[in-house]
Amino acid sequence: MIARFQNWLVRWRRHDGFHFAYDSAVLIVGSGLTAFLFVLFHAITGRLMNPEHYALFLALIALLNVLSVPAGVVSTTMTRYVAEYVHRDDSGTWLLLLRRGLRLILPWGVGVLVVWCLTAPWLREIFKSPSAASVAMVGLIAFVGLFSPFLGGALTGSRRFGWSITSGIGTGASRLLLATVVALMGGGVTWMLGTVVGSSIIGLLIAWWPLRRMYQVTPADTTELPDAHAVQGYFWAVLFGQIALFLMINADMIFLPRFLAGDELAAYGKAAQLSRAVFFLPMPIISAMFPRAVTSSNPRLLLGPILFTLVVCVAAAAFMTAWPALPMRLLYAVNDPLHFTLMRWYVWAVIPLALINLIAPYLWARHETVRALWLVPVTLGYLCLLYRFHATPQQIILCLLTGGLAALVVLGWLTWRVLATPEATRTLQPKP
Repeated sequence: MIARFQNWLVRWRRHDGFHFAYDSAVLIVGSGLTAFLFVLFHAITGRLMNPEHYALFLALIALLNVLSVPAGVVSTTMTRYVAEYVHRDDSGTWLLLLRRGLRLILPWGVGVLVVWCLTAPWLREIFKSPSAASVAMVGLIAFVGLFSPFLGGALTGSRRFGWSITSGIGTGASRLLLATVVALMGGGVTWMLGTVVGSSIIGLLIAWWPLRRMYQVTPADTTELPDAHAVQGYFWAVLFGQIALFLMINADMIFLPRFLAGDELAAYGKAAQLSRAVFFLPMPIISAMFPRAVTSSNPRLLLGPILFTLVVCVAAAAFMTAWPALPMRLLYAVNDPLHFTLMRWYVWAVIPLALINLIAPYLWARHETVRALWLVPVTLGYLCLLYRFHATPQQIILCLLTGGLAALVVLGWLTWRVLATPEATRTLQPKP
């Protein structure tokens, strides 16, 4: 009996399902620790900053999320091609992609940063930011973030999840430490954004560490590089899809200072930030799924994470609906009925966003980028709806829920078509 169990255990450990479960567990634990550090960061900033200043800080962070879309596309593209070449045991090619990508992005990033800083006073008026310096700081964070996706995509595509998690933990720990110092010194929005810059640089250095020697010594054959037009086509398709996805997720927070003021502004910002913890719970599964979905058509790679995400999000939303005072008091030391009411509404509105944030990367991994572009008209419809109905916090949340459900229906139907089409679920064969 013992020998039979040992044989079964050996076979199971060789199965990709075991490695998928193991990687998912590592990412869940590591991402949980990282998320805890970021929760502490928001607990400190939310408690010690002026409530309206904290809401303005969150609005700039949401703007940063949209500005980081090109970096996210680079990460997706790097992960997709690195996963393919790792599957083919061709490390030289993906390392050459990494080298050329880092060299290419530097002049573009500097140029965009200069333009952004020059237009900061004008942008400040549009987004109702506290100062032009705070807007310029957002551009600096986005510039630093341009390099992270190359390294993060290489780590994820090559399934070096341990180093990827270490980079995230380093970013979260350093941000918490810097934010504590700044908050105790009475720093405002601009200084708090400076903590984001510093922690991003630290995370970047950690991600670079495992790749530094390979980057220097591993040769690469330029004849094995993927077709440039194919890479560009993939990049632009994913870019528009990710812009739509990030606008769907962040538009309410970006325009929050224009829609609300006073107590409603402060309450919405904190309720939304706390409720979005539900949205981030299944994020580690995406990292484990994506490189595998590039080379495998197994539908379990999508259906299992969807079921896990749905169960976890509904359970967390039910808990926060039943006991809203507990997380609000723990994080922000707030005991206000308006905060509790908005969190009860918001926590259910983000569940469709969590699901589409899982389905869209699956389509990108399977190279079904054109189908994912249906997010663009859905997001435009949501933005029009938000522009029309934003008089109260409840109207904004209902618009978010409507847009999320519409995107979920559209992407769900398109994904079902992909899974039902043999040509679209082809499996990449390893290199002989």
